[in-house]
Amino acid sequence: MKTNIGIWQIDRESREPTKLHPSKQMDTEEMLEDILTANPGMLMRGLTLVGRQVPVATGRLDLLGIDDKGRLTVFELKCEKLTRKAVAQVLDYGSYLESLSESELATLISEESGKNGIDKITDFDEWYANQWEDALKPVKMVLVGLGADVNARRMVDYLAERGVDIGIVTFHGYAHDDAILLARQADDPSRPLGKDTTPGAIEQQLKHKAIEYGVANLWQGVKKSLGYSVGSYYKKSGITYLQRTITLPDNAPVRASHSVTLEEIGKIRITFYPGSVDLCHKPFENLKDAIPFESEPPRNAYATRRVREQWFCRLDEESWRNHKEHLIEFVQTMEKAFADEYRRAMSEEMEESEAS
Repeated sequence: MKTNIGIWQIDRESREPTKLHPSKQMDTEEMLEDILTANPGMLMRGLTLVGRQVPVATGRLDLLGIDDKGRLTVFELKCEKLTRKAVAQVLDYGSYLESLSESELATLISEESGKNGIDKITDFDEWYANQWEDALKPVKMVLVGLGADVNARRMVDYLAERGVDIGIVTFHGYAHDDAILLARQADDPSRPLGKDTTPGAIEQQLKHKAIEYGVANLWQGVKKSLGYSVGSYYKKSGITYLQRTITLPDNAPVRASHSVTLEEIGKIRITFYPGSVDLCHKPFENLKDAIPFESEPPRNAYATRRVREQWFCRLDEESWRNHKEHLIEFVQTMEKAFADEYRRAMSEEMEESEAS
């Protein structure tokens, strides 16, 4: 996906701007590793690194960490634009780690920690148990580089849409005198949390919750009617629907479009995230004329320059029947807008790639 980011240095006295030029490659991959090892929060909030250049059966994986939910996460780093070769590498490492038992993973981490700037973990089982209750697996995979080409993004989108826990973090580098400035952008493939969060298990929990809330038929009807998406993920309160990842003009990465949740007896909550409202601004204004919506700051979605809030409505059986057609029409329009923008951006990047 093409991303347009401009950074200018402003002279304090003259107010004259000087545009900084993009740097397509860092000096070495080791340099990028050094930066991220010393500052793991640049990769992921709450991340604890437990290994660097870890030897496994198929090579040496760049960085190994535990995320803030206790999930084992493998990072494949490139000091240039990510390609499909990088996707193959991270899948290789992730699948190998997945094949190991919990005790084998504990031994690997205990043996490889304490090297290359990583803190030593003597007894991994005790260290892990003191911080998390969830399981290490399934393994998460993250690609890190200075941008990503069209093939890498296509492959990652394809895998993520089919339930593989894989994502991309890109750093846009800018030359500034003798320094390199980094701007971080993450494609957030939002995952369900916890060790019992397979879609089937949570779907059953939600079904029982809908019965408890007295909205079993309404829940099934809303799910069936508004499930226009390429993917979804389940959480304890409901379902979030995912589209193909796009980047809006103000560099806000958008994938989650809307959600259907159970939060109140007798009603279903329907939420549209800022990116969706921004992408379909006029159709949503028309929808608001038909349905009373409320707004609030987004909880787990990117705000955009034009739309700073997420919008939601709460409907019972009667109001759902009254507004069903309006909502279906908007969701269909929204899905098409995501698909059109995705194709446009992919085509534009392909043309640029062929030109270079």
